[in-house]
Amino acid sequence: MDWKAVYSFWEWSDDRLGLFHMYAAMAALLLGPLIFMRRKGDFPHRLIGLGYVFAMLMTNATALLIYDFTGGINFFHIAAAASLATSLAGLVAILVYAGKRSKGALAVHIEMMAWSYFGLVLAAGAEAWTRGFGPQISDLQTFWAVFAVFMVIAGAVGNFLTVRLIRGAKSRWIASD
Repeated sequence: MDWKAVYSFWEWSDDRLGLFHMYAAMAALLLGPLIFMRRKGDFPHRLIGLGYVFAMLMTNATALLIYDFTGGINFFHIAAAASLATSLAGLVAILVYAGKRSKGALAVHIEMMAWSYFGLVLAAGAEAWTRGFGPQISDLQTFWAVFAVFMVIAGAVGNFLTVRLIRGAKSRWIASD
């Protein structure tokens, strides 16, 4: 296997739409931790957050337009729609919070943004697995079986970590508001 080709960004995309999708996803992957690590609600948090939401909207919009993996709508499109829903729900919740100062809206914002990032990391893992290891499996049935096991394990670990992080931080963030 040519690992250099597998992990080369130029090799990962067949067209400009795919390349734009990948760069938008990478931007969101980089911005997410910056948001979680810094003080909440100040101007830099809001600015980085807007960048994250824009990157996620671009990532999901382009994902919904890419069909070259199976030729039609597949699992990845469903995941992109779910990701779009969590990102938009988090954005709407913070807009509601800005207008009404509702602690419930702030809690929804925190949870939806955390789940949005969790989904993004899971999608990045799925993409890396599909492109990195998928070509090594010639049987499509075996590919999907191994992919499902990978996603269940990665999802369970990520879900556990996300829930732990949200549970620990959400009450502190809401109380500090």
